[in-house]
Amino acid sequence: MKTWPIWIAGTIVLAAVLHILTIFALPYGIMDRAMAGIAAQAGGVNKAVYPDPVTAASRGIVRPSPDLLYTACVYDIGARPLRITSPVPDTYWSLSMFASNTDNFFVVNDRQTKAGRIEIILATDDTAKSGNDTPVVIAPSSRGIILFRSLIASDAARPEVDALRRQSRCEPL
Repeated sequence: MKTWPIWIAGTIVLAAVLHILTIFALPYGIMDRAMAGIAAQAGGVNKAVYPDPVTAASRGIVRPSPDLLYTACVYDIGARPLRITSPVPDTYWSLSMFASNTDNFFVVNDRQTKAGRIEIILATDDTAKSGNDTPVVIAPSSRGIILFRSLIASDAARPEVDALRRQSRCEPL
C-alpha cells in the first residue's frame, strides 16, 4: 500500500495550519515585542517616551527617519480611557495609532489641526465623554501604540521642536 498520498495530504494540512497561525499570530507577536520595548523605556504604559534622535543604528521604530523626532506611548485602555494631548509645531507633525495587531486605525497631521494643539480621548467604546467637545477615537483593541512624529526642518529648529514634542502626553482620564 502506498503511503505517499497520506504524507502529501498531511504536509498540505500542516502547511495550511502553520500559514494560518502565522498570519493571525505574527502581527500580535510583533506588537507585543514593540510595546514591551517602548513601555520599558517609558516606565510603564500610558506614558510617553521621548527617544533620542535616530541614527543609522536605530531600530526602535521600523524604518526610522533621521529628519523626524519621535514620541511613543504604549496605551492600555482596558480599565480607563486615555487623554492624548500634544502641541502641534509649525512644521510637519503627525499622530498615528496602532492596534495590537499592527493595524493603523487613526492618523491626524498638522494640516488637519488648526489650533496649534490637539486633544483626543482614546477609548474602547463611545461612552467616554470628556465634558467638552474633545473628539473620542474608538480603538479596535484595548492595547496598542501611539506614535507622534515631528519634522526637524533644520538643526536650528531642533531644540524648539524637541521642547514641543516633550509636551506630548497620553494619560488616563
